[in-house]
Amino acid sequence: MGIYIRNARYLLTVDGQRRIIRDGAIAIEGTNIVEVGKTDELNPKYGGAEHVIDASNSVVTPGLVDCHLHTAMSLARGIADNVFLPTWIHERLYPFEAALTPEEVHVSAQVGLIEAIKTGTTFIADPGSYHMDGVVKAVEETGMRAVLARALADISTPGRPIPEAVRQGTKDALQAGEAFVKSFNGAAQGRVKAWFSLRTERTFTNELASAVKEKADQYQTGIESHVSNTQDSVNRHKEIFRGKTPLRRYLEAGILGPNLLIIHANWLTTEEIELVKKHDVKVVHCPSSSFADAGGTLVGGRFEEMEEAGVTVALGCDNAAASNFLDMVRVGYAMTAHRDVKLDATLYPPETILEMLTLQGAKALLSDREIGSIEVGKKADLVLWDLTMPGWTPLLNPVSNLINSASGDSAQTVIINGDIVMRDYKIQHLDETTVREKGQKISEEVADRSGTRIHASSVWPLS
Repeated sequence: MGIYIRNARYLLTVDGQRRIIRDGAIAIEGTNIVEVGKTDELNPKYGGAEHVIDASNSVVTPGLVDCHLHTAMSLARGIADNVFLPTWIHERLYPFEAALTPEEVHVSAQVGLIEAIKTGTTFIADPGSYHMDGVVKAVEETGMRAVLARALADISTPGRPIPEAVRQGTKDALQAGEAFVKSFNGAAQGRVKAWFSLRTERTFTNELASAVKEKADQYQTGIESHVSNTQDSVNRHKEIFRGKTPLRRYLEAGILGPNLLIIHANWLTTEEIELVKKHDVKVVHCPSSSFADAGGTLVGGRFEEMEEAGVTVALGCDNAAASNFLDMVRVGYAMTAHRDVKLDATLYPPETILEMLTLQGAKALLSDREIGSIEVGKKADLVLWDLTMPGWTPLLNPVSNLINSASGDSAQTVIINGDIVMRDYKIQHLDETTVREKGQKISEEVADRSGTRIHASSVWPLS
């Protein structure tokens, strides 16, 4: 027998009945959960397990799911503060990203994945960069579970170009995407799901979109795409595509469907929301990212309307240069801002937010049969939250404490795929100090090389 967790103050199962179990226990064999219940019931069978974890000072939840994380930008933190999206993308992030070498992308991914694990995330979706084999390697090394893709684009418009180093034609982009899926789908002992990625609504042709959809269906995988992040994004799309809204064009290109994951979706029209519902498109809401670049998610976003219509809405942090943190608990709390703008204190109770961070995230990544809840037969992706950390006292409703008063910093032990990847705050498979030191050095070098270093300087004098 592998791992036995017992004496948990509470298990927040997020199962079909949404059970909260006092003095709970979980038995894990190999990669899967084999039994869930009360400690006194499971002790006789599993007390002699190889790894027994006393969770008497812990709340145990399913691992958190971050449905949108650019790992290649983990070292760009601080270079794009207080600017609008066009500046953020074209003058800050694209130059930084284009300057990264394969090994630098690898280290950037290590840095980002370690931060994600240390704040309770066990499954991420990365819409891709241009040296994604290094990200696959980082996923293998850290023990993370991930949807990964190679970013595809075959349009570069005047005034807001894609860097020359990463431009491709339609045929080359399709070949790059297919090669990535064929090479890496199922990598890292099955923890990697390789998808396709149509970078933004403004950077790919209908020809590429249709071909990608055909390939995604062929390989039974998914498609990620940034859509309607800001009003400017929508307006630029209309300029390029003769007045069409993004999802109207996606419909014409034939890519709407259950395996399409649209990211941001802050400015969807009523017609587009109907298309999302009709075609079972999945949506990733990134509130903290929008707060950073004034995307208008609280003004234009209609996420509660989509959820009421049965649309799967999950959450993402975006990247370290956007929201500036990779803590999904903080992203979850950011959802409470919708209450204020809608003048409705009943919106987004903590239970709904925890569902978005777990089971809804799993559904968005087409993985809810495997993860997202603590149930027999599912993968053992779990987080033990330390009740001695700030925000947990008093403990009356553990769901409320996790979302409303704690942070990801109280993630003490993290298990992914039945593997203890962090125990008592210590990352198990990498030397965190070495990775952090490499990341700092690379960040400074790339910022200098790409000309973005100046943007990370404070307006206050440095002596």
